[in-house]
Amino acid sequence: MNLDIQTILVVLLANVWATALALPLLMGWQVSSAARLFQGSMVLQGMSWAVFLIAPKLHDRALTSVALGLLALSFAMLWSALQHWLGPRPGQRLMWALVAAIPAVYFLTYPSYPVRVGTSNALYALQMLTICVALAWPAAHIGRRWRGLVLASFAALMVVTLWRGVLGAFFTDAYPFYRATHPVNVAAVFFNHVALSLCTLGLLAAWREEAERELRRQAQTDGLTGLLNRQAFLERAHTLLAHAVRYDEPLTLLMLDIDYFKRINDRHGHAAGDAALQTVSQGLRACTRGGDLVCRYGGEEFCVLMSRASAADALRFDERLRGWLVKFARDTGSELIDYSAGIAVRQPDDHTMDALLLRADAALYQAKAAGRGRLAGNTDGEQKELSFDLAM
Repeated sequence: MNLDIQTILVVLLANVWATALALPLLMGWQVSSAARLFQGSMVLQGMSWAVFLIAPKLHDRALTSVALGLLALSFAMLWSALQHWLGPRPGQRLMWALVAAIPAVYFLTYPSYPVRVGTSNALYALQMLTICVALAWPAAHIGRRWRGLVLASFAALMVVTLWRGVLGAFFTDAYPFYRATHPVNVAAVFFNHVALSLCTLGLLAAWREEAERELRRQAQTDGLTGLLNRQAFLERAHTLLAHAVRYDEPLTLLMLDIDYFKRINDRHGHAAGDAALQTVSQGLRACTRGGDLVCRYGGEEFCVLMSRASAADALRFDERLRGWLVKFARDTGSELIDYSAGIAVRQPDDHTMDALLLRADAALYQAKAAGRGRLAGNTDGEQKELSFDLAM
């Protein structure tokens, strides 16, 4: 069967533009940075092939150089999308250096057909190799199927690209020009068609995986403060408690409530109340350790579950948090946010979070009844109260 390369390229152009236009309709406009880079990559590919097809009729040297630059940029944007999805990848400087090098080298070496074909295809193959490395590089909790699909597609493209470069550079008589009906051209265009479809499917799977992760995050996170919500906190807290029971390790729960929160809302409006909640959550993040669980338990109430922590550790944490809030108020000139807190330390017969929560809640109300702005705790079955003078 005789295949006309020009016709196949026109079909490829139509396929690329159809995909580029369909992606925003399918994915929507309000998407993540990675998805937007993926969409932009497809648009640039469509522009590249369009410029490439009209180049011989207008100014082959200049326009083909532009087309090659657009294609290189599309690969760099795709690599950037992968970095958003997969985490930091090696080769960032190389990828962006190739974006500048490919069109420049092609334009400068244009008078020598073997040099321009050999070098441009070699540089493209290097870009594709960088994408393959990004896909193969370890990435925790990221789907392997879509990565393998995209990796196989780019590996096949890399092989035919190198094949084309070697023929053009060293066997010029067998490959006299790019649009020649030659097996390497047929294979290259064929693999471009197949790779386009497979990569689109694979990257749509990546976008879906990202969307599912975001939905899980939103389901577990309080929208205002960014902390764990109550349900997610309790699920993870039970795991920490089970670990503490199994290895007989200390575990301490601190429950705190912003003092006079209703007064903040009444005097300054709900925006001020929201700001107070966000400030406390920021302080909690700054003062907790990596293994601690922090959540907005409800309303103006927060919980901190401290693994391998005694009552003394909880007291030190409370001091750090109150000091952080004092410093924040001084630095920003805002009103000092104070809170009451109660602590409960795991007892030998605590096998669920219910007992810890009840004791911490009782200690919290004792602190509020004693005048607020203080910490009360249960360390050995008896309630104890500590107060702090942190006036500005």
